Amino acid sequence: MSKTEVTYQEPNIQVNCQSLKAVDHFTYLGSTLSRAANIDIEITNRIAKASSSFGRLRKTVWERRGIQQYTKVKVYKAVVLTSLLYGCETWVLYRRHEKQLNHFHLRCLRNILNIRWQNKIPDTDVLDRSKLPSIITTIRKPQTRWVDHVYQMTDSRIPKQLLYGELRCGM
Repeated sequence: MSKTEVTYQEPNIQVNCQSLKAVDHFTYLGSTLSRAANIDIEITNRIAKASSSFGRLRKTVWERRGIQQYTKVKVYKAVVLTSLLYGCETWVLYRRHEKQLNHFHLRCLRNILNIRWQNKIPDTDVLDRSKLPSIITTIRKPQTRWVDHVYQMTDSRIPKQLLYGELRCGM
């Protein structure tokens, strides 16, 4: 008895007489799209970009003594969080993604508020001191807004069809 092997063959797609090469992932409008239909690469890229933004502000904002913590948190929210959460309204997060994002968020806040891990300050206290919600709450707000927006679309629109659609067959 031999096993039947199913192989996937790349379609030969041409645009303006040029063949397009199939890739595992690509960046479109700042978001990384993956053939595997998961957001692992997107989350990693978002954290890297936000970390870079955070690092560039280290000497000019975070370590500057003349700036109030309130102002530093506002800068963090405006610069770092926006780059971290760009496109988050369409993300489908698993627990591992939530942990990665939450870890980054709290690490940045602890750095801004000068809270060291040796102090054993709970995460809830860090969020209270910064007057910011958890990263999951921050993500849920634009996601809810997006779902409401799609809900109000006509049934012929592709986003609504995708949101309410069902799989006919799967692999």
